[in-house]
Order: sequence, then structure tokens, then C-alpha cells
Amino acid sequence: MRYHRIRGHRNTKAPPLPSRSNGREFGMGLIDRIVRVIRANISSLVANSEDPEKVLEQTLSQMQDELVQLRQALAGAIATQKRTERQHDQARSTADEWYRRAELALLQGDEKLAREALRRRQSYQETVVVLGGQLQQQFTVVDKLKQNTRSLEAKIADVKTKKDLYIARARSARASAKL
Repeated sequence: MRYHRIRGHRNTKAPPLPSRSNGREFGMGLIDRIVRVIRANISSLVANSEDPEKVLEQTLSQMQDELVQLRQALAGAIATQKRTERQHDQARSTADEWYRRAELALLQGDEKLAREALRRRQSYQETVVVLGGQLQQQFTVVDKLKQNTRSLEAKIADVKTKKDLYIARARSARASAKL
């Protein structure tokens, strides 16, 4: 006889095990229970699975949010580019102005003042070179952002046109599964 402990009681008789006299009944009952549990889990998964319409709408919404962010990044990059262009033009005109001052100083015979004007001109010309490099990088970034924006707009348009088709297929599949 088997004995086991139950909450503070000693040597309590254990409940009897299922009869093993007929192994098929015990095995089939267990298998039936396992099959029912699996079916219930599958039904639960199907019932709780996301609706394809909602998934498509969510995907489209995410794509549109990304497009908004991309457009904002593009606007920021264009604003930075314009600001850099203004700084570049200002530095170039200031360098030209210092060159004119150097010429004027030479005409007046003040070689020391002319050299100082040329040093300042050189400083502004270096700034022009640096800003020119930045402008090239910004043109590249702006072009890439424009391409990405156009590409994403095309993908969104494609998703919008195919969304209805996919929804109709999902509804058809759902109706077929119910039959």
C-alpha cells in the first residue's frame, strides 16, 4: 500500500491510480485529452491572432508616420543647406572685400596694412573652402533624402492599392476556414 504526506498528516492513504488493467483505455483517454488540449490551444491561437485588416492598416500607418519623419528630416536638411549657402556666400564676399582693402592699402602705399588685409582674406578663403565641402555633403544628404521620400511615397501608394486585395483574400480565407 502507498502512503504519502498531506499537509501535516502522516501516512495518509494515497488516492488510487487509474486502472491499468486495460492499457488501451488508459492510453486512449490520455491521447484524447491531449488532442483536445491541442485543439483548444490551436483554436485559441486562431481566435487571438491579429486581424489581417488591422495588420495592414497598422503597417500603412507606420509607413505614413515614417514618411512624416522623413519629410521633417528633409525640411531640416534643406534649411541647414540654405543656411550654409548663406554663410558660404557671406564668407566669399567678405574675402573679396578684404582683397579690395588690400589693393586700396597698396595704392595708398601702406604695405603693412595690405599684408594684414591679405591675411584676413586668407582666413575667409579657408572658411569658404570648408563651407564649400559642407555644402557638397549637404547636397548629397538632401538628394538622398529626396530619393528616400519618393521611394517611400511610391511604396505607400503601392500598399494602398494592394491593401483592398489582401483584405478581400483574408476575408475569403476566413470564410473558407469556417466551412
